[in-house]
Parts: sequence; C-alpha cells; structure tokens
Amino acid sequence: MENQDYILCECELGPLTGFVASLEEKFEVKVAKAPSVCMTMIQAEDSVEYQEFYLGEALTTECEVLVEGQRGYGICLGDEPVRAYCIAFIDALTQLPGADISSVEAFLNQHAELISNALQLEYNQIMRTKVDFKLMEQE
Repeated sequence: MENQDYILCECELGPLTGFVASLEEKFEVKVAKAPSVCMTMIQAEDSVEYQEFYLGEALTTECEVLVEGQRGYGICLGDEPVRAYCIAFIDALTQLPGADISSVEAFLNQHAELISNALQLEYNQIMRTKVDFKLMEQE
C-alpha cells in the first residue's frame, strides 16, 4: 500500500500490536536487530534552489526482523520499540512471496480512514477558531 509507513506510524498502538500478535503466530519470526533508539538526520529540500540540506536530527527507533527469511525494516519517530517492531514485521510480511496480505490491507485501509477522520475533525476545530476580519469591520 502506498501510505503504509505513514499509517503504521500514525495509527493507535494498541490495535497495531494486537493485529501483529494475531499474525505472528502463523509465521517464523526472528529479530535480526532488536529495537534500538538512535538519532537520524532529517533531510529537506530548499524550495527556491531545490538544494538538499540537513534540517537537524530526530530521535527515532529502528528494528529489523526476518519473517520466514524475508527481511523487514521498521523505523519511527520517538522512543517506540513496539511500534518499530510492528512496522518491521508488516514490512517483511508484505514482501514475503506468496503471503496472503489481504488482512494487512484491510487493517491499513481501516486505519487510514480513522486517521483521515481524526485529521478532518482537527481541521474543523481549528477552522472554528478562525476570525473573519471582514465581518468584524461591518459591526
């Protein structure tokens, strides 16, 4: 799925861990690199000259697993070892030849909708606080 990483980083952790736990039982999983906290350089691009530069560092957690021999990598912002493991597991599972990933796609679609609704709600709440100065001049 196109936004897989975004969805896995933004969805609620509880449902994500429950979903991964239900899938783990069906596969042989080995942790190649346990979740660890590190600093990652954030790359950006200048909007005028389109030159790449480093904005600074961010605290991230990364993990690497093998699912039936297929390597998966997970990284997320902050100190979130469980989320990094879940991302790595799903990354490996979606690349596994012949794996039925319909349940993963359903999970991602469901949580993409939840994230979208939460963003829309936040946007609507922000827009309620917007001041219309033209209306204020008329009074």
